[in-house]
Amino acid sequence: MNLPFTQKMLREWAGPRTFRDAWMLFDNNRVERVHYDPPYVYGVLGIGSRGLRCKFELLPDGLIENHCPCRANQEQGVICTHVIALGLALLRRNSDPDRRRRAEEEQRRAERMARYSEEDYLPRVDPGTPGARRARLHLTLLRNWTAPDRNGPIPLRCEVSIEDAPPRAPEEIPASPPLAFSRDEQNLLYVIEDICEGPARRDIGVSAADLINLLELDTDPPLRLEGGNGRITRACDPVPSSLRIGLDPHSGELEVSIYAELPEGAESEIPVYIISGTRGWLFARGCFHPLSHVLPPPLHSIYKEPIRIPRESVPAFFRRELPMLRNHIPVIEDISEDQFTFDPEAAAFHLVVKGSPGAVTAKLYALYGDLRLVAGRAAPEGHFAHPDPEDMLRYTVRNEHGESDALDLLAGFGFEGEAGDGLGSIEGRREVLNFFARDLPHIRRKGWSIELEGPVSETMNTTERVTPSIDIRDDSGGWFEIGIEFAGDRGASISSSEVQEALRKGEAYVQRGDQTILLDADAIESMYGVFSECRARDGNRPGTFRLDGLYTGYVQSSLDSLEGVGVQSTPDWLDRARRQNRDVRMEPVELPGELEGVLRDYQRTGVSWLRFLEQTGCAGILADEMGLGKTVEALAWMRLERDREEARGGPALVVCPTSLVENWEEEAQRFTPDLKPLNLTGPERHDRFPSLTDHDLVITSYALLRRDIDRYLEHDFSIAILDEAQHIKNRNTRNAIAAKKIRAHHRLVLTGTPLENSVSDLWSIMDFLMPGYLGPHKIFREDFEKPIARGGAEADEAQIRLRRKIHPFLLRRMKRDVASDLPPKIQKVAHCHFTPDQQVVYRQLLEQSKKRAEKLVADQGFQRSRMQIFQMLLRLRQTCCHLDLLKLSNLDAKAPSGKMDLFFEMLDEALDGEHRVLVFSQFTSMLAILRRELEDRKLEYCYLDGSTKDRMTIVRRFNTDRSIPVFLISLKAGGTGLNLTGADTVIHFDPWWNPAVENQATDRAYRIGQTRTVYDVKLITKNSVEEKVLAMQERKQKIIDATLEQQEESGETLNWDDVKELLEM
Repeated sequence: MNLPFTQKMLREWAGPRTFRDAWMLFDNNRVERVHYDPPYVYGVLGIGSRGLRCKFELLPDGLIENHCPCRANQEQGVICTHVIALGLALLRRNSDPDRRRRAEEEQRRAERMARYSEEDYLPRVDPGTPGARRARLHLTLLRNWTAPDRNGPIPLRCEVSIEDAPPRAPEEIPASPPLAFSRDEQNLLYVIEDICEGPARRDIGVSAADLINLLELDTDPPLRLEGGNGRITRACDPVPSSLRIGLDPHSGELEVSIYAELPEGAESEIPVYIISGTRGWLFARGCFHPLSHVLPPPLHSIYKEPIRIPRESVPAFFRRELPMLRNHIPVIEDISEDQFTFDPEAAAFHLVVKGSPGAVTAKLYALYGDLRLVAGRAAPEGHFAHPDPEDMLRYTVRNEHGESDALDLLAGFGFEGEAGDGLGSIEGRREVLNFFARDLPHIRRKGWSIELEGPVSETMNTTERVTPSIDIRDDSGGWFEIGIEFAGDRGASISSSEVQEALRKGEAYVQRGDQTILLDADAIESMYGVFSECRARDGNRPGTFRLDGLYTGYVQSSLDSLEGVGVQSTPDWLDRARRQNRDVRMEPVELPGELEGVLRDYQRTGVSWLRFLEQTGCAGILADEMGLGKTVEALAWMRLERDREEARGGPALVVCPTSLVENWEEEAQRFTPDLKPLNLTGPERHDRFPSLTDHDLVITSYALLRRDIDRYLEHDFSIAILDEAQHIKNRNTRNAIAAKKIRAHHRLVLTGTPLENSVSDLWSIMDFLMPGYLGPHKIFREDFEKPIARGGAEADEAQIRLRRKIHPFLLRRMKRDVASDLPPKIQKVAHCHFTPDQQVVYRQLLEQSKKRAEKLVADQGFQRSRMQIFQMLLRLRQTCCHLDLLKLSNLDAKAPSGKMDLFFEMLDEALDGEHRVLVFSQFTSMLAILRRELEDRKLEYCYLDGSTKDRMTIVRRFNTDRSIPVFLISLKAGGTGLNLTGADTVIHFDPWWNPAVENQATDRAYRIGQTRTVYDVKLITKNSVEEKVLAMQERKQKIIDATLEQQEESGETLNWDDVKELLEM
């Protein structure tokens, strides 16, 4: 059993001198008996004529209560030497269980000798004694001895055969003449008599220790199995055994089982374990084998069946029990601690305020479910880990940072202290009134519970409080009108000017003679802040003002978040606000026939939202994260007839990065074949401009838009869409200036990273969509950008305000939000284009390769030319990745890799969605280039290739440190054997053509324990050897390795026709 104390704790309880004296008692064997019956330890010490009986009690707080009758305890109340000696003896016995067993055996032997006479035992003499009969012992294990439900002693039959007669029970053997057993069997008979605690008998129930004693004799015992042929054998070499730890994928419990490496031929057997103390054997296929390692006695039940660790105990098992187990036995971990996530749990806070109107004190508690802790104060019960019911690999733990923030918040109000039970006080009537009027409502809005004690409770419950009341009415032209009044909860009214004057003085109350009126200053100032961020005009009624309908959703959500503010509005206004904020279900849009059954549910919702924006004259940002199909949603919306008549008939314009122009064209042809697309890129684009109005969809790039802007200004577009709108994030760039000149009835932005660098990016995007909505950039910078950059509570508040303001016009779904609509793994091929530098080099290499391959095959045949041809293909593939891989001394490329540009665009989008990414490449030189770029971008990463020494330490670091977003891995070094479920995005930078190898790499993330959809992307350069091999892969699976490795299965995988296709010959 696990004792709840250690020798170190005994020393701390006793002190150095008492511990030394107790050790002398213990070391001199003065402890005669000791017994542990929680929570008491009982014992007898050999002191005095009758011995000293004493005990001590183990308390829940980790201390002890002494119950010894000695003078030191009874008169002085100190921890005495006697109870410490008991503790030392119990620790010794617990650490060496065989010592107790041997002592008990000696005691039983002595009792037996006193109980039986010599005549009761089988008569035996040495072999060769005249008149003696030759005899043999026979031991048989009964058939049911291995039954899994068997408890208690092991059934053993002992029989004796005399001369050639059949075996008989020892009880039936006459006392004379004497029997002559061999020396070995005489020794065995003594052991049997010890087991029987007297004369040998036929039917014996032996313990595990008894059977082990028989197995550990110098000679093989004559053991047979009932109904079996031949003797049971005994092996000498220990069988390696280990502990195996696995995860039940349904319950989240750990299953801890014993695993033994059985000899060849017995692997399929289920072994039977015989365990006693520190000794152990297993039985399989008629043979007993000693075990190399045996677990401590408290864990012996694992040899009968696996132990299951409940979810709530899993973290403690990994942190406490498992390290101790490693000292006894090797451990095989199918699931390891680094695969679990431990996140801070959201604490609820309870504030107790006590005192009078002149001074108050406070105490703060953090609540975690039913557990109540003093905020900021360490406590044993604070080391909890609560299982997440939705994610078997996630636990929540004490939120020390959150508690610290809560204490900092109170310090700002005047309650300063390191812990919740050591806070300072607020003194003075003015300071107390301001706390209860301004600060306490602010605390309540954070969800804290408040308890008032003492005279201040009655005073504050009877004091008048004033809150604002807002009246909202519809106005003409899509505007609405706001009126504000202030009224007390006990009938007092107060003017707006009185409120403003008090706030200007920094007071949160108004004093009218003996009457004190508290102002909810936090709510009032927040309310005014909401309206100050909207462009207002004078209202039709005195004291009112008007706001544009664009602000409807923002005003509604902001006022709803303010407790202490009353709002009255018309039903129509409230309905519009809820629809803008997507608080009610969007009316589904009827899709064209070719799109029915194509879009997933969340994509249909996206199309309905775009339609709603169109109907209300608003623009928006579709910011679904990478892989969710923003392009398809936009195409489905474009396919609908325009809502406003003046917008009908004109083409839609899509502006995107150059690398996506062809993708838009292909997606349009695939999903919306009724739309006529026009690609306005390339040197011949000017010839196509006259036909622009004959098409439904015009596609161009940002670079060409700014060059051709005058041509585009000749047209009014039904829709203008900016894809990857981070290209206009800087409001002063030519891209942004040109895009904002486009004339269009409706505008839409697609981006997976609306806040790539700073919130200023968002301002520029919104300035394209709805100019002026976020105010002038200078004011936006002061109100949002600077506070957010400074961090802290001010940043949190600014981010919340900005989120509310853009929420009506920004739809962002993460994969985790729409997981039920997604398959567990999404696979995609992402195409990129050569840069001009790459194109030149690739064309030169391709032409050289064609000529050289043709000559080689003509001169010496294809088989003898394989290695040279494979090297040519390898060089072409390296060109697709990065020109630096070619190591050309005379090459000075300004744009060495279009694929790397695409990679970092995708990485930025993945990181913006809080994803973690595995990047596989077979070229370590390519990984080195990516490492340098990541370091330049100040991005943390892990790295693993064939030269990495401590692979598992690096894997464990990535799995446990969730702040590391990227893991660069050599395909050959890390494609198998690693568990990296901490990542959910896999990018194959230069794909391996064998799908099995590629899938093995992806499965580092896509395996048991992964709770999110895995996004698996293969980067392919268009119009290159990569693209051709992918096409060939569909027809000829066996091409695979020959294009990558020099001679791996090359005779069966690649022929001359294949090479000619790859080299465009």
